[in-house]
Amino acid sequence: MKTAVVPVIWIICVALLPAWLVAPALSMDEPGLSLGLLAGWLGMGMIAASLLLMVREPLWASWFGGLQRMYQWHHAMGVVGYLLLLAHPLLLAYHYLQLDAEIAWEYLSPFNPQATNSLGWAALLIFTLGLAVTFVSRLPYGLWRRLHVSLAVAMGLGLGHAWFVSGFSNSLWMVVLLTIVSVGWRLLRADRGMGARPYEVSQVYHPAAHITETILKPLAKPLLVAPGQFVSAAFFEGPYFQGCGDFHPYTVSQVAEDGSLTLSIKALGACTQHIQSLQPGVAVRLQGPYGTFLLNRPVASEVWIAAGIGLTPFLALLRSQSVMQQTDLIYVHRESEHIPYQSELQRFAIEQKHLTFYSLTMETDPSPLFAWLEKIDRLNEKQVYLCGPPPLMLKTTQWLQQHGVPRQQIHFEQFDFR
Repeated sequence: MKTAVVPVIWIICVALLPAWLVAPALSMDEPGLSLGLLAGWLGMGMIAASLLLMVREPLWASWFGGLQRMYQWHHAMGVVGYLLLLAHPLLLAYHYLQLDAEIAWEYLSPFNPQATNSLGWAALLIFTLGLAVTFVSRLPYGLWRRLHVSLAVAMGLGLGHAWFVSGFSNSLWMVVLLTIVSVGWRLLRADRGMGARPYEVSQVYHPAAHITETILKPLAKPLLVAPGQFVSAAFFEGPYFQGCGDFHPYTVSQVAEDGSLTLSIKALGACTQHIQSLQPGVAVRLQGPYGTFLLNRPVASEVWIAAGIGLTPFLALLRSQSVMQQTDLIYVHRESEHIPYQSELQRFAIEQKHLTFYSLTMETDPSPLFAWLEKIDRLNEKQVYLCGPPPLMLKTTQWLQQHGVPRQQIHFEQFDFR
């Protein structure tokens, strides 16, 4: 699904508003000073607006075109905001150097003990650290999260710097309001679960040694989840289970008529490893639903490529309805025997005349997958849906485009929002 135009225009206008409010007071007789101040407010506005895009509110995410699209804009606006903040002291340095080098050093030195300088440089350094870790995907999630939260500290220091420079201006009030609303909403609604629905683990299965399939029954009004969507879940305590407590995204693998949801969880980290010992009776809180994968699909022949636990959105769709167009499902896995869900998928292929199923054992080399894709007749006319590890999705997307499949016919959704 493409990013909706209206919310993009709206968020850009919000980002530009602090700079627009201060612009009439700037003088073009001193271009370096004016541009330096404008860059600072543009940077603060961009980062403040980007904070609105880290709020995991289902309706807000849906309006924006999906949580993945929203996070992409969050990341892009944060980077642009940081670059503008980096330009802020450089433009001011240009202005003051034209007056006197000593004056320039006095105003801009990081060693100047005045609060204006100390707060500004501290904010810029923490912004640099916080932004740098967003590009490091190999950090443990807990450490990555704590370092990323430092951006809120940097924002507070930056607001203090702006207050010492201009007092409580309309622009400053605007940025303060955006920051408080965004951070407060995220902490209370998403991280603390105030917007979550209560569920309970009713049944637990293990289709493979490293996969736990759990059925969650609603204890209040259930979430309305469509096949292919995912939820954010936190597992708490039960009679013999001490939960993780943190919210993590999991794709729903089945939606029951009574509102119960099935999650298939693979042991990929500390929390998901712990969940392998899950037992009935454990309390769960769910947020969502999120995602647009497999929703609003055009009527056309399809190819589904599922790698490992990336099978779950396709499994949810097959469990809920029969496919109505010719569909080739290629299930990529590493197991040579005791393959999770294979017998169920084979049964679907027998029962559903439009479904063709391939089971493919493969390690890191994607050549066997590409060999199978080459056998599919008129591949460039089909809609291709992929779900699995990001490196495999990237390589497969590149191969498909090189073999004539238009980019708009290739669909995937990521669940790692770093």
